[in-house]
Amino acid sequence: MADSIVDIIDKLKDLIDENGPNYLSDDPYGVFTELTESGACDRKTASAILCLLANGLSDAIGSDSDFMEVSGKIQKECSFNKRMADRVTVIFIQLYSRDNEEEWEKRDLGGLKSFKEEEFICSWEGTAYWDAGSGGVDCHYKAEIVLMPTEHIEIDRTLARALKQNPFMTKESIGDHYRKQLRKYLDCEFEYYCTCEEYYQPCVEDFMDDRDPVGTWCKENGFEPVACEGEGYDDGYEPKLWNGGW
Repeated sequence: MADSIVDIIDKLKDLIDENGPNYLSDDPYGVFTELTESGACDRKTASAILCLLANGLSDAIGSDSDFMEVSGKIQKECSFNKRMADRVTVIFIQLYSRDNEEEWEKRDLGGLKSFKEEEFICSWEGTAYWDAGSGGVDCHYKAEIVLMPTEHIEIDRTLARALKQNPFMTKESIGDHYRKQLRKYLDCEFEYYCTCEEYYQPCVEDFMDDRDPVGTWCKENGFEPVACEGEGYDDGYEPKLWNGGW
């Protein structure tokens, strides 16, 4: 029994560590599924935990909670017998121990803090097509970009929602978010650069020098440019083939 309870507590802590402090109450059935499919918990206890979470009782349990008070409330709200109520009370009081609470407090937005302290590296490859009507050119550009986040980093609504849902979000996940944003921005800038002049073929290798899109993105998003090495090329002009008819 003791080993089983330890396994359950360890699994619940892993779920919080990975998904944030609100995960248990935000997704009770997801917790139930994780507990049963991982084999960390028997189905009967997992069902009891599901009921406790669905009733919002975990929000009131902490390291300083009174055991008998919590067990009594669980018996009343979930209609558990004393044995099951005591069992889940042990699980949650140990889960929300002082050590765990202090660890989670330190991790709050820790990924964002770590992200700000290190260089941000992004590789990008862009493609576009300049259409001259009678033919066109396939354009390509690739770059390796190194930036440094500043204290004035711009946190967009998508990232803000993600951090609110999971303040334990890792620096790697935050980096992936900004990498996606920067690549999307460069894709749009490169497309415009290659297609804005109808009668003049774009000089693809000058894309970064002519527009400085990375510098502009940095100013708008709170980063400082460190290094950027890029190379542009095209496949040469290809005339369109006439396919018949007047």
